[in-house]
Amino acid sequence: MATVHRAEIVIDGALYEVALKCLDEELARDRTFVRRFIAEARLGQLLRHPNIARTHEVGCIDNIHFIAFEWIPGVTVMQLFDLARETRPTPVPITVRVITHVARALAYGHELRDEQGQRVGLIHRDIAPSNIIVGDNGTTKLIDFGVAKSTLAHVNTAAGSVIGKLGYVAPEYLRTGRCDPRADLYSLGVIAWEMLTGRRLFESETLDGAEAERAAPLPRPSSLHADVPRELDRLVLGALAADPDRRWQSAGELADALDAFAAARGLTIADADVSAWVMAEFGAPDRVPARAKTAEIVLDVELGVEQAFARVRARTEPG
Repeated sequence: MATVHRAEIVIDGALYEVALKCLDEELARDRTFVRRFIAEARLGQLLRHPNIARTHEVGCIDNIHFIAFEWIPGVTVMQLFDLARETRPTPVPITVRVITHVARALAYGHELRDEQGQRVGLIHRDIAPSNIIVGDNGTTKLIDFGVAKSTLAHVNTAAGSVIGKLGYVAPEYLRTGRCDPRADLYSLGVIAWEMLTGRRLFESETLDGAEAERAAPLPRPSSLHADVPRELDRLVLGALAADPDRRWQSAGELADALDAFAAARGLTIADADVSAWVMAEFGAPDRVPARAKTAEIVLDVELGVEQAFARVRARTEPG
């Protein structure tokens, strides 16, 4: 739907960076895509959580629809997975911390209310490694609510159609095209399994193949990586239950269980520990090019776009 640019904005002599998401000009001629883009922008303005990327400003300049997001220096979970396949799985404490942060973000999002206090019924629907950034400061942020389902969207998905990356879609969504917030927890469970093992859980590129994979028994992460405690198996597989009623029933429950597990096993770490690990693994000269791909940032911004958004002013708030 869009491209993302790194933009620099000077406010009162201070330089700020934002991730500038611009709707494709061809798609901007289609009202459906414009409505979806505007819905993402409106939703972003409601989302205020430390583990969700902030939306600073939205608008349309010179017929280009844009959203200015918080810029997050760091690496995506996809890049962590690429590293794991080259070397070894992400350390258990790092994985637990990252997954807990995303679960907290989802717990907040699933309970989100609009300006009138009404539940917006948010379901992200695209929880995937490319949409989770582990910042250089150690804080994990969930991004890209472009295909989220909510009462703000006013865009109907065709009956039986599935939105999201096939390897991370919940089984009930594959079967029926319908889902509730527990589908996001299934997607997060897939990510946790893959981070702990350094392997892909589901490989099929067809709907029939994907359904068959989800019907098969799932290996315990500890059976593939000896460093994974058996208790963590239970937590992760609890998110991967094929029946939503047997799954974790809320993201908050999963986050609380992960926190309790980390505390009991002496695996509790701070953002500073995550930051040190990220910088050690990705700060080396041979890893710098990989870091530059975070969030698919386009660095060669065309002159017309630079001129159009020279007037964009990000609203900065303390904390």
